[in-house]
Amino acid sequence: MIALETLKSRSRNNMGNVHPEVEKKVDKLLTEAYERGLFVQISSGFRTYEEQAVLYGKGRPGYTYKGKTYGRSGTIVTYAEPGESNHHSGRAVDFFLVTPDGRTALWTVDHNWRWVAERAKEMGFSWGGDWSSFKDYAHLELPFVHYVRRGSQGSLVNDVQEKLRKLGYYTGDIDGSFGPLTEEAVFTFQKKEGIQVDGSAGPETLQRLDIRTYPGTPLRKGSRGEKVKAVQKKTGTETDGIFGSRTEAAVRAYQDSRRLEVDGIVGPKTWRSLFGR
Repeated sequence: MIALETLKSRSRNNMGNVHPEVEKKVDKLLTEAYERGLFVQISSGFRTYEEQAVLYGKGRPGYTYKGKTYGRSGTIVTYAEPGESNHHSGRAVDFFLVTPDGRTALWTVDHNWRWVAERAKEMGFSWGGDWSSFKDYAHLELPFVHYVRRGSQGSLVNDVQEKLRKLGYYTGDIDGSFGPLTEEAVFTFQKKEGIQVDGSAGPETLQRLDIRTYPGTPLRKGSRGEKVKAVQKKTGTETDGIFGSRTEAAVRAYQDSRRLEVDGIVGPKTWRSLFGR
């Protein structure tokens, strides 16, 4: 069986000069996947404009960039021209799975592939498989997210305070000012969640706050979206983001096991039971 360090070494070589936060999260993702018996490798990371031109040229035979022809036949693999890809900033990587011996690439987007994508999203990445216009199932991207910390002001702080209050961590004013009370609430939340404890709300903390906070509208048969996927993952059913009969049955079973009202609807009490800590 291929060693974890071999997968990491290959991935580091393929990623190149990516953002340090991306490298750290990828390292964690590969480790967690390996522990589940999934063998993940990064195929691409930082790209120069010329490297992007090579990719953009595939499927566009007449394409030229800076006077040089990059176009060739084949299937289009990207819609981002040089200068338009987040690979240039080092905040994006592409991944694939390999066989246990590490010799054969696996490109089938099955439940194993989707587990990797969902775990990466929990770490703060966005996934190209969620794109509406062009699906890029190999693509993971760490969005530019502003950290808010003591002294920060604005609507993002307001949002953090509101979510912390709903979860019972914050009792101060919703004033958009990140002061001592907000910092203390963030510290407490991070400790409870088992994530990095620094009192600032970065991508991972913001992601956890979003998942933990009740969406405000009950989720029921017919609901769709990321919140439904979160419920499906917790109740052990297919994570397709569509609240159908199987999801409803799984919710009912969960409610019954926790002595909640068994109605198949994820309201505030069921949500807190699923995601509260």
